[in-house]
Amino acid sequence: MTKALKLNIFDQTVLVAAACIVALILGTVLLGDRVGVRIERVSPLGEGARATMPIRIEFSETMNRDSIGDSLRIAPAIEGEMSWSTDTLIFTPNAPFEPGVSYTVTLTPGARSEANREVIQGVEFSFTVRRPRVAYLAPSDSAPINIWIAEPGVEGSARQLTNSVAGVYNFDVSPDGQYIAYSETNAFSDTEDIRVIDLDTGEMRQVTNCADSSCTTPSWRPDGQVIAYERVDYNSDLEGVGISPTRLWLIDVTANPATTTPLFQDTQVLGYDPQWSGDGSLIALYDRGSQGILIYDFRDNSGISIPTRAGTSGALSPDGTILLYPEVVLQEGQESRSVMQMADLVQNTVVVMPGSDETSSDDWVRWSPGGRQVVVSRNYFDERYTLGSQLMLIDPFSGSVTPLTDDPNSDHGFFSWDASGERLVVQRLPLFDAQGNRDNLARPQICTLDVVTGELTLVADNAFHPRWVP
Repeated sequence: MTKALKLNIFDQTVLVAAACIVALILGTVLLGDRVGVRIERVSPLGEGARATMPIRIEFSETMNRDSIGDSLRIAPAIEGEMSWSTDTLIFTPNAPFEPGVSYTVTLTPGARSEANREVIQGVEFSFTVRRPRVAYLAPSDSAPINIWIAEPGVEGSARQLTNSVAGVYNFDVSPDGQYIAYSETNAFSDTEDIRVIDLDTGEMRQVTNCADSSCTTPSWRPDGQVIAYERVDYNSDLEGVGISPTRLWLIDVTANPATTTPLFQDTQVLGYDPQWSGDGSLIALYDRGSQGILIYDFRDNSGISIPTRAGTSGALSPDGTILLYPEVVLQEGQESRSVMQMADLVQNTVVVMPGSDETSSDDWVRWSPGGRQVVVSRNYFDERYTLGSQLMLIDPFSGSVTPLTDDPNSDHGFFSWDASGERLVVQRLPLFDAQGNRDNLARPQICTLDVVTGELTLVADNAFHPRWVP
């Protein structure tokens, strides 16, 4: 006779609990398969998207990247490149999104995770690209100087971004237009630190600790993760040691708190005027120690040095293959002038830039976003002479020259292209008053210039150091 198994109350409770746990696990697995891979968050959304910001779609788990295929659709259509950051799909457009245009992004079901779970529920979202703005320093004739921002052509749009007591020294805008890094003077110690302001939230944070140093001239790497800046150490606690020369340092703004290190461990490299190549693999600087421009390659820690007396790092082409820079030419019996040089960093050659003129002096130069044209500030010494510099649009490969300004009463300088390559923002200084007399009390203006129509739009008076905010 078989004896029946008897369970006490404790055993029964344990079995019931175990059964519930198994049921929960099975339910979770079945429900998970039914829900599939979730889409956690997307961006940008709604109004105010920036023309240069990428589209991001974050998944709940690591995806099989090849399975995305044609699941991602954008309307109006725009070409770009897909990349990944852990579980986030990043679409970066080859050209900026069109300001004022609304885009719709659709991710259809079908993509699979590394665990072979499927995206069952797709997503559709839209965003509208805002029009670019201009940031600048003001006022130019009194202190403290602060950062302002305005939308060109929109009256009353100017507003103050910073409220520094001792003033802002200079600044730079992140490539995606969300942040501004700026150098602010400490009123008590007469030092400068780098701060970053989030234009979306207004949040500010200090990213350097320059208690006995001057940290200025921030320059964003194109990926927005690193800032190069100039640092001068005062060495106040070292007896008999004077102020150090300018060197370049780097800030990793992705770390919390941000970390900062010298660009070079070799203290003999005395760099300033930093600028990045379009992919961030190169940085150019003027090395006072070697009296030349140094182009440093982060990929293999190599460097190219170009001797020059100009004291500026010039302008790197977006693809990092060509450097344009002014070189001072001294000829007996003639006025000194600057001649734009064109250095091919691949072929290791240097020639006078096509489009240069023997009767002119070229100083400031900036590449268009596409890398096919440049704008140069030029002074002529012949019958075309004007007291102020004029802007020339030049094809540095063919040598064709198109004047953009012809205003003998004004000087034009410190300009940059917008992301579309259609407009410049320019610092303009009126040189004469209404009676035609030299105006020594004139204040600089900020204007935008349409490179196709030549239309000049005033953005701000008594202001300087303009930058585009995409």
